[in-house]
Amino acid sequence: MLLSIIIVSYNTKDLTIQTLKSAVADINSSKLLKRKTEIFVVDNRSKDDSVKAVREFKQKTKVPIKVIATRKNLGFAKGNNVAVEKAKGEYIIFLNSDTIIKKGALESMVKRFDNTKLGVLAATLLNTDFTLQAQGGNFPNLLNLFFHMSMMDDLPIIGKLLPSTQHTGKNLKQTNNYKFDKKMSPKKQIFQKNKLIKIDWVAGTAMMLSRKAIDEFGSLDPNIFMYGEDIELCLRARNHNYEVAIDPTAQIIHLKNQSSTSENSIRGELKGYLYIYSKHQSRFQTEIARVLIQMGVFLRIFVFSIIAPDPYKKQIYKNALSDLK
Repeated sequence: MLLSIIIVSYNTKDLTIQTLKSAVADINSSKLLKRKTEIFVVDNRSKDDSVKAVREFKQKTKVPIKVIATRKNLGFAKGNNVAVEKAKGEYIIFLNSDTIIKKGALESMVKRFDNTKLGVLAATLLNTDFTLQAQGGNFPNLLNLFFHMSMMDDLPIIGKLLPSTQHTGKNLKQTNNYKFDKKMSPKKQIFQKNKLIKIDWVAGTAMMLSRKAIDEFGSLDPNIFMYGEDIELCLRARNHNYEVAIDPTAQIIHLKNQSSTSENSIRGELKGYLYIYSKHQSRFQTEIARVLIQMGVFLRIFVFSIIAPDPYKKQIYKNALSDLK
């Protein structure tokens, strides 16, 4: 078995089937992957008949699909890890249930691992209008965290040059690796360069690892329920001298925030930063990080109260304060 695809689903029946259809189509179009790829769907106790729908889809394809129905919602990391233990592929890709794979993406990613230093590889993520979707960023040291929490990385001109724990789409690190032709249709306006985009961490949305790398530095941290596990994994990969990168030639559409809510992503991200500091840094740095994150939360409450009123986001950040004590 060359490739194992792992999809964790939670009440995303229609989206999961859409993702499966795109994965099967891409596998069957590839001589390299056809008959050498398996798919796992780990369902975190959905209540929308996701398991039934996946099992019905399974009967319609020759690509082996294994359904794992958990007794409770394990979260993203634990859900993926359940399948990692059973996967037989030389390469493993964690794939969100709200993604659509464009033709050739999976084969392109597998071939990239000819570079033995490569430990973690992400696909290029696209929005539904085929524009580039930002992902990843710099590891969360105190300076990068300050730029992020102070919102300085969102400033015109200077924001493109500043390191930040979370790239917003304005960062030149990613955009310089693509050419955009607005005269062409949206589906064809992105011309990717062939060279891998080296970056500190990449999103777990469509993240591929070699089995060799997982055996060396481990899979996703089970102590993180959701959000931040991708940063922590990439940090361990880098600590073991593996490279982390984005493949500009492998493109996957991501229906952002369809598999989770905005509040879950915001609060999960902030809690994830604190956990990563507590695991990898000193207690002193962790407490400074806590102060910086709290500062950022108060700043956003002010912004969404006065400058750009948004009661929904304001309440999310108010709720987030309880996570940071």
